[in-house]
Amino acid sequence: MMKKSEILSCLKANKNISAYELNILDKDSRELFYVLDHLEINRAVKVETISIKVYVNDKKSTGTSSVVVTAADDAKSLSAKLSKAVSRAKAAKNPYYPLAEKKENLKDLAKTKKDLNEVATKVAKAVFKANVYKNGWINSTEIFVSNFKEEFINSNGVDHVSESFKIEIECIPTWSNKKEEFELYKFYESNKTDYKKISEEIDEILNLAKARSAAKTLKDVKMPEDVKVLVKNDMLESIVRNFAGDLNYRSSFMHDNHYNKGDKLSDTKFDLTMKGQIAGCSASRRFDSHGTALGSVKLISEGVVKNTYGDVQFGYYNKEAKITGNLPLAQIKAEGTDYKHKPHLIIENFSSPQLESDSGYWGGEVRLARYYDGKKYIPLTGFSISGNIYEDIKNVEFSKEETTTSRYKGPKYMIFKGVKIS
Repeated sequence: MMKKSEILSCLKANKNISAYELNILDKDSRELFYVLDHLEINRAVKVETISIKVYVNDKKSTGTSSVVVTAADDAKSLSAKLSKAVSRAKAAKNPYYPLAEKKENLKDLAKTKKDLNEVATKVAKAVFKANVYKNGWINSTEIFVSNFKEEFINSNGVDHVSESFKIEIECIPTWSNKKEEFELYKFYESNKTDYKKISEEIDEILNLAKARSAAKTLKDVKMPEDVKVLVKNDMLESIVRNFAGDLNYRSSFMHDNHYNKGDKLSDTKFDLTMKGQIAGCSASRRFDSHGTALGSVKLISEGVVKNTYGDVQFGYYNKEAKITGNLPLAQIKAEGTDYKHKPHLIIENFSSPQLESDSGYWGGEVRLARYYDGKKYIPLTGFSISGNIYEDIKNVEFSKEETTTSRYKGPKYMIFKGVKIS
């Protein structure tokens, strides 16, 4: 692969390039693949990815095009690629916008590098520590443990370096009720080595597979029409992403947003803050794809929209005084409600959770839910829920339990009233 200095020389030599952004990502990972509890593949992977975005500007417009540098490239081939990129950029223009300005170059280097072999081995032990049931087991498991080093450089003098770490686990828990086998899917992702939590997560999904094997249908229970519905995981994150996306600079510039600053989103007094980094969130970043250093901004305060956020392009178009950058993480803070002693329905797994941002429709077919009838939990399957998120958010409640996922930290459950169950 070409050296950074060689790539920069090629960029500076092309006088038709008005500006550029260079991103270099090095990934070092250990990958373990299990069938049942037998290790089938153990491999080390090192990958370097180099991408360039070239800009062709005039006083009123900005044209952009991207180039990927491969191991086969040298100065001659890269120069040819850059020339073609210039031609493409001239043909695809947007209103002018600047690049991120140099303020403080970040050098976020890990104090100690993770021993990937050691961590991967401990992760595997934590996974199979939960594999203790007679009628339940883990059918397959994939473990990825990675160190990342990312460098961002632009023609305005921005030069950031950041190192990060991530654990990813995919597994298929299975449970047999002697007549049939039932499978669920588990994906776990974190930037912390919390082996106890890994074991707890795997144990939980195995027990949910057990519940799925004994699941009943709606006709087997008498459920109040006004039963509270609790959503978590993918659906909760989809709802949060929907409102975060609505309050992005791009949405307001394109006039496809539902809310503006000062609008009351909910009668529930909750806060939604977008951040660059949260402990445990593996999507944490120190800078965005344009090199803007990331901090945090509170979008919603006590249910009222207070701010917007986004990248340098649409921040410039919206004449924002301070560009936040595209913040990847969401954190919700709210007073938790006590739902445990009254009938409620927890949606554990959707077959395919859906949320349509324009209409507000949300819901989907439920693969597994647990209904609490006031005395015990009854597993259910084979039904759907639906609602309008812009109406349902007005009286949303939150659980006292909390969770941390790849892009979210906050209450484990969003709790809704009046959701259609069919």
